[in-house]
Amino acid sequence: GREQFHGLGSMYCRGAAAVILTYDVNSLQSLTELEDRFLALTDTASADCIFAIVGNKVDLTDDCALSPETEEENRPEKPLASGGSTKVRKQVRAEDAIALYKKILKYKMLDEKDVPAAEKMCFETSAKTGYKVDYLFETVFEMVVPIIVRQKAEGPQQTVDITDYKPAKRTKSGCCA
Repeated sequence: GREQFHGLGSMYCRGAAAVILTYDVNSLQSLTELEDRFLALTDTASADCIFAIVGNKVDLTDDCALSPETEEENRPEKPLASGGSTKVRKQVRAEDAIALYKKILKYKMLDEKDVPAAEKMCFETSAKTGYKVDYLFETVFEMVVPIIVRQKAEGPQQTVDITDYKPAKRTKSGCCA
């Protein structure tokens, strides 16, 4: 079913100030497909777009790979056990997500020193339990708001004022003139 919506992606990325690319931490194939299918969709995003790579479904894993600094920030939000189901070993490591982030930068011809660090833009979350979801959106939001404010101050207005409409003058000539 995913194939039928694949063509719509570039429409949703057009002019985007942020793109959040999500994969399943329990499926290396999902990270590969993310790169293969959606990397080109970022072409329509704004030039200074922020990219976040998000591994989802950490609630299903037997470990929750947290870096020491993010563990301190998110200590109250421990992932909840999912109803007695067996935990699985993660197939996608944080290093794999960081490598994808760096590929995006290379693809977009962005210099690593001009964009947020890969370690800051790769997240592991659980949509089911809410684990680190707020942290993800707060981080992206803090980076995107200044970009949007700057774009509005620098660029032309993105909307058309229909009250300025002036109808074209009509001529009395025939069908082809």
